[in-house]
Amino acid sequence: MITRPLLPPVVLGIIIAVVFAGVLVAILRRKNSLIKKLVSVLRNLAIFLLIFVILLRPMNRRFDMDLELKNIDVLFVVDTTISMWATDYGNGRTRIRGVSDNAAYIMQELSGSNFGLIRFDNRSQVLAPFTQDMDNVDDAFATLREPDRYYARGSSPNVVYDDLEKMLESSAAKEDRMTVLFFISDGEITAEGETLRDFSELSQYVDGGAVLGYGTKEGATMQDANGIIRDPETYTDAISKIDEDNLRKLSEDLDIDYIHMVDDKNVAYLLETIKSGSVSYVGNEDAYIYDDTYYWYVIPLAALLLWEMVVVLREGRL
Repeated sequence: MITRPLLPPVVLGIIIAVVFAGVLVAILRRKNSLIKKLVSVLRNLAIFLLIFVILLRPMNRRFDMDLELKNIDVLFVVDTTISMWATDYGNGRTRIRGVSDNAAYIMQELSGSNFGLIRFDNRSQVLAPFTQDMDNVDDAFATLREPDRYYARGSSPNVVYDDLEKMLESSAAKEDRMTVLFFISDGEITAEGETLRDFSELSQYVDGGAVLGYGTKEGATMQDANGIIRDPETYTDAISKIDEDNLRKLSEDLDIDYIHMVDDKNVAYLLETIKSGSVSYVGNEDAYIYDDTYYWYVIPLAALLLWEMVVVLREGRL
């Protein structure tokens, strides 16, 4: 059994413990017999423990499921430099929020594929090797956080080259696999003295995909945990703008499309093309799904809550 909690378990535990402590104090202050107090404490303790378990989202991993699989490896390469937190995607949302939403849409449309994720800012990091477990990749996307302004030392897509090459090579080495790349960035290069390197050597490993551009020509402000980012020279609000020249150059090198992202619909036609060029088959090798088991705990919780309600209505106390 595994858990996929709505909040970190420590946070959930603290919240549950604080609320239970308040209930416990209220019970102990009542002028009731020791036995009634003890029963009430145990009943409420069971209620809060069951609530805690349910919020942990316990699940069973079930193997050997027949699933419709695709012969596709989908690799996301995501720019997580601070400029991706500029607020010019959609209705004032950050670019990275748009990235997460669009990636979820792509994974849903290409379900049955293998997915991988690389992020880069000052350095490159493989967050998810190729896997059919979309939940694992979703969780990896959920870990993306804006870098601190003092950590950000200029950005360049060049830092991801080596990790990208290794991941693409590993996919290309598989027999009868289709390698699809989504390179996601605003195209800005702020690292001093750097220009976009030649990525054309990697095109031999890529069968499809696109460079997805985020941001606007007008640009927008950025912020981290300390507030709005300011230009260190002018002390005015720093503005990040999309650099489509770099993005188009990258797409030409990789021999894939360039798409300026505003909505999921921007990639809909491309996904249909990818699906039509792929091969689907039914398989169960290393396949599994997660079954929710929280309902096992809902029935006893409902019974205890009903008991508690009866006590409150009849006796006007906990």
